[in-house]
Amino acid sequence: MKKLQIGIIDLIYNKPSQSLYRRYMYPNFMSIMPQVIGVWCREEGHQVCYTIYTGTQKIDKLLTDDLDIVFISSFSYSAQLAYALSRYFQSQGIATVLGGPHARSFPEDACLYFDYVLGITDKELLRDLLHNFELNKPRGTYLSAVSHPQSLPGVRERWAFIEQLHKSPLIFKAVPMIGSFGCPNHCDFCIEADIPYHSFDMGVIKEDLQFLITKYKRPVVGWHDPNFGIQFNSFMDTLESAVPPGSIKFFVQCTISSLTESRVKRLKKNGFIMIAVGVESWYHYGNKAKLKAVIGMDKVKRVAEQLNMAQRYIPQVQANIMFGFDSEAGPDPFTLTKRFIDHAPGIYPAYNLLTAFGHNTKYNSRSDVENRIVPFPFHMMRGLSNLNIIPRNYSWEEFYTHFIDLLRYSFSTRALYRRFKANPVRGARLFTLFLSLSEGGAGKIRHVSEILNNLRTKQDFRSFMNKETDQIPAFMIEQVKKDLGPIWEWLPDKTLSQGPKIHSSSESLVTSA
Repeated sequence: MKKLQIGIIDLIYNKPSQSLYRRYMYPNFMSIMPQVIGVWCREEGHQVCYTIYTGTQKIDKLLTDDLDIVFISSFSYSAQLAYALSRYFQSQGIATVLGGPHARSFPEDACLYFDYVLGITDKELLRDLLHNFELNKPRGTYLSAVSHPQSLPGVRERWAFIEQLHKSPLIFKAVPMIGSFGCPNHCDFCIEADIPYHSFDMGVIKEDLQFLITKYKRPVVGWHDPNFGIQFNSFMDTLESAVPPGSIKFFVQCTISSLTESRVKRLKKNGFIMIAVGVESWYHYGNKAKLKAVIGMDKVKRVAEQLNMAQRYIPQVQANIMFGFDSEAGPDPFTLTKRFIDHAPGIYPAYNLLTAFGHNTKYNSRSDVENRIVPFPFHMMRGLSNLNIIPRNYSWEEFYTHFIDLLRYSFSTRALYRRFKANPVRGARLFTLFLSLSEGGAGKIRHVSEILNNLRTKQDFRSFMNKETDQIPAFMIEQVKKDLGPIWEWLPDKTLSQGPKIHSSSESLVTSA
């Protein structure tokens, strides 16, 4: 087989931006799988050009045109940018492959614009693709392995790609690591719910940590595990045997149930400086938190008490709370969240709106059967601030009015002051303030307020949101056109629709074991 010239693009954002937050933070959001693909391609003897797009680079400078095949990793909100890039590269005689969350969520749609679309990917599947890919296919082919790989290339093997991104000036330089796939919990809204949990070889993790402290004086590691600490003692034994306590700083996602005081003390001793905890809802999804029977104000008090305890040891504690569930009605979910802010003033609240990405969860499938999923342009599908499932118990205006009121309460001057004073660690204070004054707080308020204003003033938008029409409102198309800039001309379907064509193309899927 000839040596191939391979390009890899990790789309972190979906449009040009001069935001300082994105410039100095987004490179830390690099994905692991694009780097894994790069390692596997090099192990097969091919040349690899790897880059990420955070909105601050020139789109036309991401890769050269002297390539044989390009892999693009994309979330759904960057899918239209990915589609346009694919058509551009195809016009240059380059085969295109899509991977990442959008490929798993909307494979039928993606197959209309890419030569290949990857679901679960292992080295054998990749090797076969590189030996047999075709150009100018009338319709793309979906490929997926039977199960996730048992292991992935670690930090040492991915280091050339990580180091490349760390040459940019950053607030801090985070190294992505992962120690497991899947989740033993079965939340019906989560894409990880149907993936069997398994942890990786602890010996490899130990070697990676030891390698990392030879590269940086005080490295920072962001764990990409959906829930860190499911095998808490095994992980912590590995960390403690690998490097001196506190020699690496760690960011991690975890469950409330994993945060006993003895465990939190152990996390502090070993350099954990930030934890993000899934609260989800004040009414449901308490199984993984071991709070199944605790709801409403009782759950607010229990969660606040536990996270306040955690913050006595861990400087940065984030509570992830979702809105849009069918169990919610009236002002109560938002009022309870305000009370949580009052009871846990130092905890940073991260709010997400329930977003249906294809049919990859049971919740999404139910909502689709009930005809409640609004076919947003992919470009606008961000769970941070867009709800695309018609609420069961709210009008759109009522829902967004409550949500904006909560945002203003959560990021008011009073709340910011209390959050700032409640954290004794200067660096965590400043970082939390930075998040609150950028897209996490002030930016989200502006965006959601614009949605509410459009609902009140634009009839075509109201009709679209209420599923009276599938036609994308003109102002949304103009926004995508503006965001994509020159690359808009390469976007094949400028209607931005994701409706009937998805279902009509489903027979084109070809799945490879």
